[in-house]
Amino acid sequence: MRSKNDKVTATMDTPDCARQDDLTAQKVEVGIIFQEMLDTATAAAYLAKNKVPIATALRVLTGTRRKKSGN
Repeated sequence: MRSKNDKVTATMDTPDCARQDDLTAQKVEVGIIFQEMLDTATAAAYLAKNKVPIATALRVLTGTRRKKSGN
Protein backbone atom coordinates (compact mmCIF):
# COMPACT_ATOMS: atom_id res chain seq x y z
CA MET A 1 0.00 0.00 0.00
CA ARG A 2 1.33 3.39 -0.96
CA SER A 3 0.96 6.58 0.97
CA LYS A 4 0.22 9.99 -0.50
CA ASN A 5 3.94 10.73 -0.23
CA ASP A 6 4.69 8.05 -2.82
CA LYS A 7 3.08 10.08 -5.63
CA VAL A 8 6.43 10.76 -7.33
CA THR A 9 7.35 7.09 -7.24
CA ALA A 10 3.95 6.11 -8.61
CA THR A 11 4.38 8.53 -11.51
CA MET A 12 7.79 7.12 -12.31
CA ASP A 13 6.31 3.61 -12.51
CA THR A 14 4.43 4.58 -15.69
CA PRO A 15 6.98 5.56 -18.32
CA ASP A 16 4.37 6.70 -20.86
CA CYS A 17 2.84 9.22 -18.43
CA ALA A 18 4.62 12.15 -20.09
CA ARG A 19 3.34 11.02 -23.49
CA GLN A 20 -0.22 11.17 -22.18
CA ASP A 21 0.33 14.71 -20.92
CA ASP A 22 1.72 15.75 -24.32
CA LEU A 23 -1.22 14.13 -26.07
CA THR A 24 -3.70 15.94 -23.82
CA ALA A 25 -1.90 19.22 -24.47
CA GLN A 26 -2.20 18.64 -28.21
CA LYS A 27 -5.91 17.89 -27.88
CA VAL A 28 -6.39 21.10 -25.90
CA GLU A 29 -4.61 23.09 -28.62
CA VAL A 30 -6.91 21.60 -31.26
CA GLY A 31 -9.89 22.44 -29.04
CA ILE A 32 -8.76 26.06 -28.84
CA ILE A 33 -8.43 26.21 -32.62
CA PHE A 34 -11.92 24.72 -33.02
CA GLN A 35 -13.29 27.32 -30.65
CA GLU A 36 -11.61 30.17 -32.55
CA MET A 37 -12.56 28.90 -36.02
CA LEU A 38 -15.97 27.34 -35.33
CA ASP A 39 -17.59 27.77 -31.92
CA THR A 40 -17.38 26.80 -28.27
CA ALA A 41 -19.93 23.99 -28.58
CA THR A 42 -17.86 22.27 -31.29
CA ALA A 43 -14.70 22.67 -29.24
CA ALA A 44 -16.40 21.29 -26.11
CA ALA A 45 -17.71 18.29 -28.06
CA TYR A 46 -14.23 17.59 -29.44
CA LEU A 47 -12.61 17.77 -26.00
CA ALA A 48 -15.28 15.54 -24.44
CA LYS A 49 -15.00 12.97 -27.24
CA ASN A 50 -11.22 12.91 -26.75
CA LYS A 51 -11.49 12.42 -22.98
CA VAL A 52 -9.94 15.72 -21.92
CA PRO A 53 -10.84 16.17 -18.23
CA ILE A 54 -13.91 18.37 -17.80
CA ALA A 55 -12.10 20.76 -15.44
CA THR A 56 -9.40 21.30 -18.07
CA ALA A 57 -11.93 21.78 -20.86
CA LEU A 58 -13.92 24.32 -18.82
CA ARG A 59 -10.79 26.27 -17.91
CA VAL A 60 -9.63 26.35 -21.53
CA LEU A 61 -12.98 27.17 -23.13
CA THR A 62 -13.92 29.89 -20.65
CA GLY A 63 -10.68 31.78 -21.23
CA THR A 64 -9.26 31.31 -17.75
CA ARG A 65 -6.21 29.48 -19.06
CA ARG A 66 -2.74 30.91 -18.60
CA LYS A 67 -1.37 32.56 -21.69
CA LYS A 68 2.03 31.44 -22.91
CA SER A 69 4.67 34.14 -22.74
CA GLY A 70 5.84 35.11 -26.19
CA ASN A 71 9.04 36.84 -25.05
